[in-house]
Amino acid sequence: MKGNILVIDDDMLIRDSLKIILEEAGFFVKAVSTGSEGVALIRQKSLPFSLAIVDYHMPGENGADILSQIQRLDEKLPLMIFSGDDSNAVYDEVLSSGALTVLKKGDDEDRIVPTANRLLREHQRRTEVFKPVKSSPNSVLIQSVGMVGESNQLAEVASLITKFAPLEQSVLIRGENGTGKEKVALAIHENSKRSRKTYLTINCAAIPKDLIESELFGSEKGAFTGAIHREGKFQAAKDGTIFLDEIGDMPLTAQATLLRVLQEKEVTPVGSNRSEKVNVRVVAATNCDLEAKIKDGTFRQDLFYRLKALPISLPPLRERIEDIPPLVDHFLSLINKENGTSKSILDSTVKSLQKMPWYGNARELFGAVAHMYALSPDQVLRETFTDNDEFKNTDEPVHDTFDYEVFIHVQNKKERAL
Repeated sequence: MKGNILVIDDDMLIRDSLKIILEEAGFFVKAVSTGSEGVALIRQKSLPFSLAIVDYHMPGENGADILSQIQRLDEKLPLMIFSGDDSNAVYDEVLSSGALTVLKKGDDEDRIVPTANRLLREHQRRTEVFKPVKSSPNSVLIQSVGMVGESNQLAEVASLITKFAPLEQSVLIRGENGTGKEKVALAIHENSKRSRKTYLTINCAAIPKDLIESELFGSEKGAFTGAIHREGKFQAAKDGTIFLDEIGDMPLTAQATLLRVLQEKEVTPVGSNRSEKVNVRVVAATNCDLEAKIKDGTFRQDLFYRLKALPISLPPLRERIEDIPPLVDHFLSLINKENGTSKSILDSTVKSLQKMPWYGNARELFGAVAHMYALSPDQVLRETFTDNDEFKNTDEPVHDTFDYEVFIHVQNKKERAL
């Protein structure tokens, strides 16, 4: 059996004719004479319908109201309208009510079965739950370094991690915000000879410029107002790894000190004349154009070459859309675990997410999955729609800040016009 079809038409001859045509094509058909009967069947959910064929003009009933009630009960159910009036006004009215197709009584009977087949494929697309693909050589390699993905680009990054991790030289990771630079840094540490030693993360942009040297290299009491004797992060990370995130925001004075530390393998706490040997590997990351900063004098060229002995570039998520499905599955699994649930996501929704540019990369994608999870009325995540009237009659997003709700609304509108 291909699927269950609900036929709503007050004309008995047409009901019977549709029933015969569709059943001969392999469908199961339930035919009723009023909209209220059809709505009641959908509400009962005793028989899951894959398609509803509705007479738009029935005595004493409002076709638009019937469609509205059906959509409220099952917004994914494809609707085919069978009407005796094929005027443009009726056509526009019907499509604006949510129907996907309008066929004219008496003329389009030969299109019933092909159209039903097409709309059933659409229904499957709208209701099919996403199932992650089986492991591939790429995904196995990527997972081996603690990351999630499927693309060739991310597999290349994973390969570099496995090659660079056992070495002692500095690593410079470059990529947009949210691409996973922190994950790469941690993977390098965990796959290195230092994996059992300390791993410290320092956000250079989050430390006040006048405190960053004492934070990194330590200080002696009285070295500056309020200074106390303290151990710096380089001393604390003895024999381990330090991850310097946002290295492009480090002030020039601290850059000079860091360069000396990398060259001499020793630090001098602020306010001290005594140097201390340190054995620390440095992994740095930035989303800045360091070459441009070198040109404008805000980043030292010699430090740049010292840091980039082993370079890794992370492409943005929009250039590796194959990574979106496994990331969505991973994020949803994390959210389910946190909340003790087992929600799934529609395959069509994952495909919609793959069409988006994700300027915030994986971090933004996680936010979108969490948003859909919070708004999901049942156990299946699907597209969330905007209530902003500004976009309801547009064909394309026209705003600067990307809004995935608006995007999905527009995509759905385009699909309905097919």
